[in-house]
Amino acid sequence: MLPRLLLVPSLLGLACAFEARAQAPVRNALKGTCEKLILGGRDSSATCTDELVNTVQGRRTSFDFSASDGTVVSFSGTGAPQGPQEEFGVEASQPVSVLILTAKSPQGDVIRDTLSTVGTCRFPPTGPGTSTVTCTADTQRGRFEATFTTQADAPKP
Repeated sequence: MLPRLLLVPSLLGLACAFEARAQAPVRNALKGTCEKLILGGRDSSATCTDELVNTVQGRRTSFDFSASDGTVVSFSGTGAPQGPQEEFGVEASQPVSVLILTAKSPQGDVIRDTLSTVGTCRFPPTGPGTSTVTCTADTQRGRFEATFTTQADAPKP
């Protein structure tokens, strides 16, 4: 079985290999530490949870960061990974074209906003050790940023 973080770049490759058809989403949850969570320019890092979810469905992939109040920010793109970008020390960089913000109103209703954006999610070379996923996006509602660090285990023979 592959370590969870090793699956992220693999999942992105799979998303590109298949046509966008009605297929079940592939969901991968990573445990670790949320280092930063900025929602529309407001620092929400203190409420960020210890789980990052990567979802792939058809040609889209997303990285979902959550806050303890139930707010979820989803950085979503076509899943078409770009090649190595040594100047940033990352193996892949995914363009982000849509940001989905899900929150609860004071009355408890779920509010979901889909925002057009220009952004990027970057993730590290695969392998054992500490790995960090960083996403940024600029929208009409301000800047959104998130950084998540997880411990990746060495592959088992």
